[in-house]
Amino acid sequence: MYPLITFLLENAAYAGFALTWAAHFCTARSYKRTARMVRQQETETQTSDSRPKEAISVIIATHNQADALRRNLPRILEQEYERFEVIVVNDASTDDTEDVLKTLELKYANLHHTFTPSGARHISHKRLSLTIGIKAAQYEWLLLTEPDSRPCSPHWLSTMAGHFHDGVQIVLGYANYMPDKRLLSRKAIFFNLFHQMQYLPWATRHKAYRCNPANIAYRKSLFMAHKGFADDINLIGGVTELLVNRHSRIGNTAVSLHPDSKVECENMTSGTQWRLKRTFYMETRRHFKKTWRYRLTFNLKQAVVPLFYCATALSLGWSVWRQQWAATAIISLLFVLLCVCKTVWFNRSARALGERPYRLSFLWYEMRLLGWHACSWMDYRTAPRTRFYRKAF
Repeated sequence: MYPLITFLLENAAYAGFALTWAAHFCTARSYKRTARMVRQQETETQTSDSRPKEAISVIIATHNQADALRRNLPRILEQEYERFEVIVVNDASTDDTEDVLKTLELKYANLHHTFTPSGARHISHKRLSLTIGIKAAQYEWLLLTEPDSRPCSPHWLSTMAGHFHDGVQIVLGYANYMPDKRLLSRKAIFFNLFHQMQYLPWATRHKAYRCNPANIAYRKSLFMAHKGFADDINLIGGVTELLVNRHSRIGNTAVSLHPDSKVECENMTSGTQWRLKRTFYMETRRHFKKTWRYRLTFNLKQAVVPLFYCATALSLGWSVWRQQWAATAIISLLFVLLCVCKTVWFNRSARALGERPYRLSFLWYEMRLLGWHACSWMDYRTAPRTRFYRKAF
């Protein structure tokens, strides 16, 4: 009886390690896909620079962000692009936003601004502001960004416009926080980087799952045809994410990962702000449609990481206890090999996107992802539903 149990346990431990190792190797290969896409787009950009570019309307909705506009708007207005306008919608700001915009308009002829009525009820002011800006736009292609964000290159518009092909109605770009010395910055950048390395390549082969709201191009005709934000007008968060999720189709969405199309966002001031942002995403995710394939794939990728480490520990412990040193050596070698491969792949993609590499700390942050997601889910489950919707005032 005991030899049979020993045989079953021994094979179960080694079989579990083999299965989780193979599964994790397959999922980790997605880390290197981003670097490959960046190299491909850099090559394509060199051969398509001579093609005429379409005019663009940049739309920004702002509320009490005068300092951010003063810092970031010039970087947008000084883009090396022939025909574009910037429309800023002032959402009832009580700071110096109006003065900042009027001052900048004296210097930049292509800057225009309007305002959102302050008495709007039962409606998301961000959605209303963007709708006003989009209706005021004179060009077909819209580029939506945030007042606390700025392009990393003067060729941001031209690089995004390089994807304005026939049949393309949405272009998703990469955006992340500006790095600083705080641990919060490292965590937030990694969190955004990891997620965008999953859902941006996914959008090139499937219906897009979501987007980064600081860097998205969209056709005005598509927005008007679907009546804009009519489906979720009173929801506070997920403005552009739901827009992309509802209107993206296979073939009508392009992704720009070229370094010149990157947008950097001003970092959050506290961990509470970052935690609240993740909580709002949990409510936004509830309104996504036809995303089960992405959710299933992503959750499997997340689940296999702790399973792999647990299976490695169990199989190593069993081989040492049984004094099967050959098995111990093989398991250790395969474990190190996979950790090295996925670390190299992830850091290579991070560098390709213009981020500072995480090196071996990637392994620690990868393990923490599951905890961050669990905390977000718990915060969401305990939060009042009224927090996520616009109320009458």
